Amino acid sequence: MINIKIKTNNNDEDIENINKIINSITLCVSFLTIIIGTLGGLCNIITFTSKEFRSNSCVTYLFCSTIFDIIYLLLSGTTRFLLDYFPSIRNDQSILFCKFRTYFVIVIPKLSVYFIMAATIDRYLSTSSSKKYRNLSGIKLAWRISMIIITVSLIINSHILFFYELQSQNNNNNIYQCVPYRGFYTIFVSIYVFVLNPLITYIIMLIYILITLIRLRTLRCRLGFVNNSRKKYRIIDRHLIILIFVHVGLGMLLTFFRTGFLAYSFWTNNMKKNIWRITIELFFDKFSLISFYMNFAKSFPVNILTSSLFRRIFYQRIINLFRKICPSRKGMLNK
Repeated sequence: MINIKIKTNNNDEDIENINKIINSITLCVSFLTIIIGTLGGLCNIITFTSKEFRSNSCVTYLFCSTIFDIIYLLLSGTTRFLLDYFPSIRNDQSILFCKFRTYFVIVIPKLSVYFIMAATIDRYLSTSSSKKYRNLSGIKLAWRISMIIITVSLIINSHILFFYELQSQNNNNNIYQCVPYRGFYTIFVSIYVFVLNPLITYIIMLIYILITLIRLRTLRCRLGFVNNSRKKYRIIDRHLIILIFVHVGLGMLLTFFRTGFLAYSFWTNNMKKNIWRITIELFFDKFSLISFYMNFAKSFPVNILTSSLFRRIFYQRIINLFRKICPSRKGMLNK
C-alpha cells in the first residue's frame, strides 16, 4: 500500500474526498487479504501434511510456496501498513530497516512463485514417457531442489542490500523513502526485477503446464494406463495438475496487472500530470498492489474450490484434529 497524499485547494475538495475513500477501501481490503491469506495458508499446511499428500514431490513444492505466501503477507502487509499510516515510523526508519525490508519483500514473493514453477516442472516430468525423467519427480530430490531454490534466490537478489538507500522526499529532510540508487540500477530494478522477471517466470510455467495438459489429453501417458494399485496416485496427480493450472492462470492475471501498472508508471514518470490523472493513478496503484497481495492469498480458496480431493482431505484432517483436541466429542462427530 502506497499512501500518497494529494495536496488540494478549497476548490478540489471532491478530489480530496476521493483520495480518502481510496485509502479507506484499500486499508480494509488489504487487512482482509492478509487475514484470509494467512488463515488459508495454515489450512493448506494442515492439508498438505496429510498422509495422502506428504509423499508427493509436487505437494512438497506447493507446501514451500505456502510457507513463503504466509511470510510475505505478514511481513510485507504489516510493515507496509505501519509505514503508510504511522508517519513517525517512516520518518525514523534506519538504513538497515530500509535495505532488509526491501530485500525480503522482493525475495520472498519470488520464492513463492519459483516453487509454483518447480511444481509445474515436476508435473511435466511426472507425465513424461521416459522413466529417466519420471525419476526426477521424487520426494527426496524435491527437498534438495527446494534448498537449492532458496539458497540461489537469496544470493542472486543480495544486490538489493547494497544498492538501496534512504532518500529525502522534502526540503526539510524529515521524510525519507527507501529507493534504489539513481541511474542504471533504478532502470534495472524497474524493468527487470518488477516487470521482466515475473513475465519470464509465468511464461515458463505456462509453457510447461500446457505441454503437460496436451500430454495427458493426447497420449494419457502413464496416468491413463496404470494398474489398479496405482489408481490412487493417478487421481492425486490429476487433481494436482488441475490445481497448478488454475494457480498459474490466476497468478498471471493478478501479477501482470501489477507489473503492467509499474511499467506504465516508469515510462510516464517524467510527464506532467493534472490532479485528476494523479488521483486515477493513485487508485490503480493501490488496486494493483492489492491484486498482487491477492496472488499470495489465493492458494487455499483455489485449492478448496477446484479439487474435491483437497476438500475431502482437508475436512478429514479438521475432524481428526478436533477429535484430538476434544476427545469427549468424538461421538458427536461420528453421528
